[in-house]
Amino acid sequence: MNYYFLKKESALELIEKIEKNLIKNKKNLQKAFDLDYKEWEIKISLEKLIELIAKIKEKEYLPKFTKQEIVSGVGKIVLITNQNPYLIFNFCLNAIYTNNYVDVMLEEKMLATNKVLLEIVKKSIEELKLDSNIINYLEANKNEIVSKQDDYDILYYFGNKKEYIDFSKRIHIDSKFENFGEMYIYIEDNIFEDILKEIDKFAYINEIKVNYFENELEKNIEQINKNNNINKISVIFTKNIDNAYKFIKYVKSENVFINLNPIEFFKYDVDINKLVFKKKIYIK
Repeated sequence: MNYYFLKKESALELIEKIEKNLIKNKKNLQKAFDLDYKEWEIKISLEKLIELIAKIKEKEYLPKFTKQEIVSGVGKIVLITNQNPYLIFNFCLNAIYTNNYVDVMLEEKMLATNKVLLEIVKKSIEELKLDSNIINYLEANKNEIVSKQDDYDILYYFGNKKEYIDFSKRIHIDSKFENFGEMYIYIEDNIFEDILKEIDKFAYINEIKVNYFENELEKNIEQINKNNNINKISVIFTKNIDNAYKFIKYVKSENVFINLNPIEFFKYDVDINKLVFKKKIYIK
């Protein structure tokens, strides 16, 4: 494993330096945002990036050390995502806050924005004379990651569950999956057609897979729950209040929406407890 250690004050100083450099490089960022918007129709805003920084500052700082327990970063991480800049940026901030190294795999999608953001992060690290390898990016593909997997302690895959299952068959290092790239929708009443069109458009632009279910409620809940991970977002469109309560009670999901468009609540947050491991200490 690879380690470095920042005190909380140093980590906060770095996070604040990144924030200042984002604002300082506002014009370059906007050029990248505009370039990617023309190609991919995905809007990125500096204000939302600043919001992500504010949320990081509110989190508990890890690692920590006591006589009974050590909580430290998992080591060197390789990140594979659907190229969403908010998710990549947020993951890197969380990695800094947990003292992990991260290599981010960048592909063609949203490349201008992701490169500028990560260059700002790297510049901020260098300005504070910290380890330049804390955050890096690789313009690579999944085959190259497979061939270099032994360079890493763990692989994080954010996106589509089926794609992850197929890819994970080629990986022998530890890996973790988060289905930020999927949502599950049960449709019982088509009067919500306009909302469904909005969801489809949002999903298409952001490469989110929407899994639709329309038949018997109990069977569909069972099918939704077959996914190994608890779903980030599950939605039901119904006028039947009993079915709404059944859905709430039995579906395995972190966020459940009833007759509501979930896209404005679609948050790419990262649980920092999943970026660390804990050692219990027993001394006679």
